[in-house]
Amino acid sequence: MIRYVTKRGLSPVARLAIMSWLWRYRHEFMRWGRSLWNEVMGRDEGISPARALRTSYLLMAIAGDDKLRNAPELKQVTIHDGVVDLEVTSGWRELPYLLDRVRRVKGIKGVTVNGTEVSTVTVA
Repeated sequence: MIRYVTKRGLSPVARLAIMSWLWRYRHEFMRWGRSLWNEVMGRDEGISPARALRTSYLLMAIAGDDKLRNAPELKQVTIHDGVVDLEVTSGWRELPYLLDRVRRVKGIKGVTVNGTEVSTVTVA
């Protein structure tokens, strides 16, 4: 099916445009992929649509902001019992802004960064 669409359904210009668009937002796609894969496949309790939906809302809140969209410093976003764990590069300047954005998402009880609970963040 994919071969049919790529060979017959799309012109070479359209294929190039899609590939360019995917490359431009590659960090965002990888973050969504890692986070949703962890939600769907990485849980012992099984698949929970509510948990996957909450993770999607959180990822949409992050992707909806120009400062945070496609940020290579933000590696992965996971939720465990309402607590968000953000895997980020240390010293990232946008971390306080990200924390504020994450805390505004409905249903989030707390935030940890790289496994450590955070209350306030200052970046030097």
